[in-house]
Amino acid sequence: MKYYDQHLHTFLSFDSQEIFENYLLNNPAYFVATDHFDLHNPGDNFQDDIPDYEKLTQKINELKANYPTTFLKGVEIGVVPGQEKQINDYLAQNPYDLKLLSIHQNGKFDYIDDVVLKKDKYDVAKMYFDEMSKVLGTFDNAQILTHFEYGLRRLDFTPQELEEHFEKELTQILKKVIQKEMALELNAKSFGYYQNANLYRYVIPLYKSLGGKFFTLGSDAHQSEDYQALFPEMAGLLKEFGVNFLVTFQKNDRFLTELP
Repeated sequence: MKYYDQHLHTFLSFDSQEIFENYLLNNPAYFVATDHFDLHNPGDNFQDDIPDYEKLTQKINELKANYPTTFLKGVEIGVVPGQEKQINDYLAQNPYDLKLLSIHQNGKFDYIDDVVLKKDKYDVAKMYFDEMSKVLGTFDNAQILTHFEYGLRRLDFTPQELEEHFEKELTQILKKVIQKEMALELNAKSFGYYQNANLYRYVIPLYKSLGGKFFTLGSDAHQSEDYQALFPEMAGLLKEFGVNFLVTFQKNDRFLTELP
């Protein structure tokens, strides 16, 4: 099986207008959109952003008739502590093949909002990593931890600062990822727009040293031209650390594929 993009967005996300057909111009053997699920979302006037599952199902059924691609259902779940039951109730009624876990916000602000620029960056990072660790301890319904550095994107952190100030927190987080047999994502938006490849250069060997072995690449595309963005660069970084395989998820199945 050839590896395929496991993190991208369509018009079913609050922050994207892209249509499935434009992504399908890439002729993927497998296609999965992972649209946003975020309750009480500060990034959208504190609305509950829940992808329309019926519309997703209808769209996939339409596309199946016209494309040789295998279509999967995906979702990117933003979790804030205290929301777990509501999210799990939704997922029980709306099954997905692929579920990404993200920490985007804390119920008051999104971690990429301007408000973080007025706060001490170490306080923000501690809040973010503590929230991530708590969610990983209480939420079991996901296969991939996305963009581990999302909460640092508006801040200026070096790998040395992560090691000095937050290696304990990151070690706890990564141990939980490993215990749950989840994968750690390398995120193209992190690498490109936010220029955080150096933070991944720190976390990859830390994750491996703890026994971590599952990695994914995700473009986090919100428009079709970003499909599989920076995959060669991210794959190259993994190869530097002796990683030669990626993992794909399809419901309860996990497949190892060679790095592209």
